[in-house]
Amino acid sequence: MASRGEQGVDYGAALKKLRQQGPGKVYILRGEEDYLRDSYLDELKKLCLEEGTEAFNYHRLQGPGLDLGQLAQSVEAMPFMGERTLTEVRDFDVNRTGSYDGDGLRALLENLPDWATVAFVFAPGYAPDMRLAPVKAMKKAGDDLVFSSPGDAALARWVIRRAEGLDKTIDPPTASYFIWVCGERMNALIPELTKVAGHAAGKAITRADIDAVAKRAPETTIFQLTDALGAGKYDQAARLLADLLADKDEPPQKQIAMVSTQFRNLYVARVAADSGKGEAFITACVPELASRPRPLRMLRQAAQRFSADRLARAVCMCARCDYAMKDTGGDPETLMKELLLHLALDRA
Repeated sequence: MASRGEQGVDYGAALKKLRQQGPGKVYILRGEEDYLRDSYLDELKKLCLEEGTEAFNYHRLQGPGLDLGQLAQSVEAMPFMGERTLTEVRDFDVNRTGSYDGDGLRALLENLPDWATVAFVFAPGYAPDMRLAPVKAMKKAGDDLVFSSPGDAALARWVIRRAEGLDKTIDPPTASYFIWVCGERMNALIPELTKVAGHAAGKAITRADIDAVAKRAPETTIFQLTDALGAGKYDQAARLLADLLADKDEPPQKQIAMVSTQFRNLYVARVAADSGKGEAFITACVPELASRPRPLRMLRQAAQRFSADRLARAVCMCARCDYAMKDTGGDPETLMKELLLHLALDRA
């Protein structure tokens, strides 16, 4: 994934460059937006592999380990009935590469045949350590492309086009609301939009349709939970925590990390308000909000429900809960419920 302050690639510009200049030798494809990552990889395949040649000229190797002998065999194999070969390396744990393998990988990438293209494809959440020599060698040999959310405006346009493909319409404000409810991940938005479109009785998708059947993203539930705490709506906060814990797609360890992040972001917004620094200060501290005007606006509003001191204490409570989960073996659900109780009791 993109590290803090690391900019995601301009997908349209990257695709245009690929089509104009043709395939290069090495690609690092990573980031949270796997829909765009895979769309780019599909285009790379089309350009590398002529029709009918995939069986001969396409090779896929799977991590986390990587057999350099296999990789060398793949890239050195001459293309058959085509001009290029493509080797796709999935989920290679390059951060654990030993010094011997690292040297071998560097040597291999520095001497790739002219016909060979290698794409290292990393799962969302995996961050190659750019300080390591093998990773530097991969980056030096080709293009490092980080695929992140295109931002609310571009996502809303994409949702509108997808709705049209389902013979439905959705206006920009409702599309923005849909993104806020369901999250930014495009692969996750596709089935939710299909579900909402199927529920909509009329031609137009409404907020009521979204609220009726769409699955809330964990980040949205957490935002609503912290907002309920700020408003003193503790029964509502308890129901939202129950919803969060019922979501088995995200383990409690990740949920507490997201709660901590939300309280940190609220603290940043509160400090910005108290010191008169405004949105620029918030987006400097939380870069992912720069292209998300709706969540940014809602965060600033929600921060007004808390004092800076209360938010600072909330961040500390979350840290203690996180520590208890990881280091003391406490029951995660019990710890999350205790955290909610402590947050509710701290009203100063």
